[in-house]
Amino acid sequence: MTSKHLTPKRTLAIAAVLLLLPGLAAAVVNYEKGRITINNVVLLQDADDPSAYYYLPPYPTLARNKQGDFEFVCLKFVDPVGDTSGGLLHFLVTFELPPEEVEELQEKLEETMPNAKVMGPVPLFEKQSTGNTKEPVEPAFKVVSAVLNDTAEGGMTRSMVSSGHAPLTPGSRAPVAAILNQHGATLLWETLGGSTSDISVSISAYYEAKVEGFHGRIKADVSTVYNHYSAILNKQKGYKKRELRDITDEMIREAVIEVEIFDRAEGLGIDTTAMRRVADLVTDKLVDIIFDTENGLTKLPEREQAVEKGQIRQRQERGAFVKWFAGEGNPEYITDNQFVMKNREDIQQNTFLINLSATTTIKVPFHTSGNMGGLYYAYGDNEEMFRVVNLADPSFQKREIFYTVDRDYINSFKETINFVTVNFRKNHPDGPATTSEIQFTAEDIQEGLLRKSIPYPRLGQADSGWLDYQYRVSWSVYGRDTVRVPSKEDEWLDASDAVINLMPPFEKTSIEIEADTVMFDTNNVVSGVVEVRYKLLGKDKSERRAVLRASDSEPINSFTIYHDEKAVPEMRITWYGKSGLGRKVEDWQPVDTTYLFLSPPEFKPAEEEPTGDE
Repeated sequence: MTSKHLTPKRTLAIAAVLLLLPGLAAAVVNYEKGRITINNVVLLQDADDPSAYYYLPPYPTLARNKQGDFEFVCLKFVDPVGDTSGGLLHFLVTFELPPEEVEELQEKLEETMPNAKVMGPVPLFEKQSTGNTKEPVEPAFKVVSAVLNDTAEGGMTRSMVSSGHAPLTPGSRAPVAAILNQHGATLLWETLGGSTSDISVSISAYYEAKVEGFHGRIKADVSTVYNHYSAILNKQKGYKKRELRDITDEMIREAVIEVEIFDRAEGLGIDTTAMRRVADLVTDKLVDIIFDTENGLTKLPEREQAVEKGQIRQRQERGAFVKWFAGEGNPEYITDNQFVMKNREDIQQNTFLINLSATTTIKVPFHTSGNMGGLYYAYGDNEEMFRVVNLADPSFQKREIFYTVDRDYINSFKETINFVTVNFRKNHPDGPATTSEIQFTAEDIQEGLLRKSIPYPRLGQADSGWLDYQYRVSWSVYGRDTVRVPSKEDEWLDASDAVINLMPPFEKTSIEIEADTVMFDTNNVVSGVVEVRYKLLGKDKSERRAVLRASDSEPINSFTIYHDEKAVPEMRITWYGKSGLGRKVEDWQPVDTTYLFLSPPEFKPAEEEPTGDE
């Protein structure tokens, strides 16, 4: 890897000295430290959490839908007349491991590191343009194919479209679509049956990783050993005295300094001048301290004196004069044979250690490719993925009927509807009926999935009757039975349209209410409560929908009522006066407009009782 690929975000850390810097941003991985490989998948360690690991997907793969089917289709269409022949290819690509493979990674990771967790894929980024037209940015997502890329005039592919953006975030997909001529469709179809096809997809991205650019280690081990030994043997026989002295004195001094510098800062663009100066200063000072034998770490201990002659206690007979003057006495007996020995050993040891390091975050280029070989061999009999369409043969024609939830009733799935189910039936003259079913849930509507389709084959029916079909709809309503349209179990709705708009079996009334908040204080009104009552699926329902106050920042209240057809909802307002003034309840009124402007009634304070002087 050359330095031109590395763009550092400079940080500096000096361990065990003075400075501690905050950690890297979340989801930044280590470049070298902690890297492991399981099932040919590289796991990178989080820069801040040693127990967190992120995986690098080895190659892009075909995306799957919620049912687990590949999102891939390859068609060959044939016109016997020769006007139209060719093929259509459409597929989606994803760049993440299937959940079952992630679970297997987690299990094998825990075998060696019990507390480790696989957090997901390594966060990847697309390369951005620097504005330099001489160095164009490599596309993050490319389709590599001799057939699909042959889009020139007279080529095998009439048109090919891809997103150009790689599916780098979890759950994202990159689409590819192409229309091929007859030769391109045939050649591509054949390559999909082999172990390696003519379709590969390539992804180019980068990820941010923490790497050590400078590391300095200064270590000193200093030891001083002082060993003193002295001995004397005194033997005295008769009047002769003999001395034997043997003295040894030994001093051993050892000083070992290790200075290790690992520096690739230049390639990473890190300025380590200050750090090198610190290392030089510490090294020079350390040398002075170690080799100063007067005051430094190798200072010599005070030397021990050897055994001297005067240190031997000797016994001598008294002379005649001493005996006459002092008498014989009773002196302590001292032997003539004596052995005196001194043995001293001093050991001093000092250890000094300092670590200097500098790290940076680099952009690590990442390139990988995946091939679609063997698809036809494995799924050639799956008509959802591979099929041949004879444009002139009714037997091969299919039609798709789309059912769409009316956008005006989207919010009803939050307030009133659990789900809606569509049952489909197409009767064929010469064969069994085609039946199918689709369902829209509240989760589908929340995700914006408002359209689903049901396909059915023509099966050779020559007349326009092949466009006719039947369907019925079931609406599940909160707290009520399912409502069927048509209502009878054996009835169906006849249709021939390609798109059916689904609307619930009730009406929707939206109301906006604006209160004259200026008159609240004038008329001594505190608040007003809006109630509505209506019929839904034949059952009466009433509820409070709004509270009006003078202090409301927004004077307009809006709400929606879902009710039976031709059953006009009603509304009434209860006004509350200030303390002691009671309340006023209006009569129920039909809601025949979508906008109401309400003015509160007047509450008159009770007149004060007259006094006795009046």
